[in-house]
Amino acid sequence: MAKSAQSLRGKTASPEARNVIDSRRLLYFYHVGRMRSFSVAASFLGIAQPALSRQIQQLESDLGVQLLARNGRGVSLTESGTILHRQALAILGEMSSTLEQLQVARHKPTGQISIAAPAGIMSLFMPDIVRRFIASFPEIRLTAIQAATGEVYDHLASGAVDVAVIMHPRSAQKIFCQRLTVEPLRLVVRRQHPIAKQEFVERDQLKSLKFVLPASRHGMREYIERYCEEGGIELDCNLFIDSVPLMKALVLDLNLCAFLPKQNCDTDLDASNFVALPLKPVLTRTVYVASLEARSKSPFVKALIREVISVFKEKSAAA
Repeated sequence: MAKSAQSLRGKTASPEARNVIDSRRLLYFYHVGRMRSFSVAASFLGIAQPALSRQIQQLESDLGVQLLARNGRGVSLTESGTILHRQALAILGEMSSTLEQLQVARHKPTGQISIAAPAGIMSLFMPDIVRRFIASFPEIRLTAIQAATGEVYDHLASGAVDVAVIMHPRSAQKIFCQRLTVEPLRLVVRRQHPIAKQEFVERDQLKSLKFVLPASRHGMREYIERYCEEGGIELDCNLFIDSVPLMKALVLDLNLCAFLPKQNCDTDLDASNFVALPLKPVLTRTVYVASLEARSKSPFVKALIREVISVFKEKSAAA
């Protein structure tokens, strides 16, 4: 009877039901691949090493491919293992997200959450982030605050907001950061500027130009100043502005130069009036999503951070 039932299940199961990966074995494989060691992964997972090895062998048998190459120093990923390991993080992340959403739904969520970001992030990324979050949590009251880069961090550190998009990680232990993207900065000038027709601008040329720079020292200005210090140059600047529209107006009216992230240049600059020039060597800034460590485990904070990461990943891939 049991054999007959098993045979029937095998015949009636759909292709979708048969072509699945055991989630526990996938989790075990992910950690073995990450740590490059059965013994270290077994200790981390809290299971016996022989049992872990059997689960990985069964996963390889299920998939019909070798995932790990054993050697004297541990293990390495095969070509097939590399593919699965890359997908495993996304699959396990989706499973975790699903469990969080079920947990939230079970408790009929109500409450509020807040996020702060600089103007450029607010205009380019926040509409999609907000739209996705409120679609999943329509009963949660969401507040989005636009502020200068330094003020964004202050809002977070003081507990005034739950989540923030910041431009420079701090060493404070109470702040939990995840990197979102590394994006190049461009030198922005009006189309009639003498350097507007160049393909790029050498760092040494910057010392002969006049600038308007961000007022907040934390964030983009910090990257700019470090870039100039590394080149042994000092910028000619008497204007410090945190308003992007005002910076753009001054670039046009006073023939000044400014720095803006490439994505904002692509979306916010009128090509008939402005030119955005690459720098040599490249000047970049790193963007992070951050929350207070004490609030990072909240399902709503985790859900909002997940949407921030997702939107940044999609827009960065499309750029």
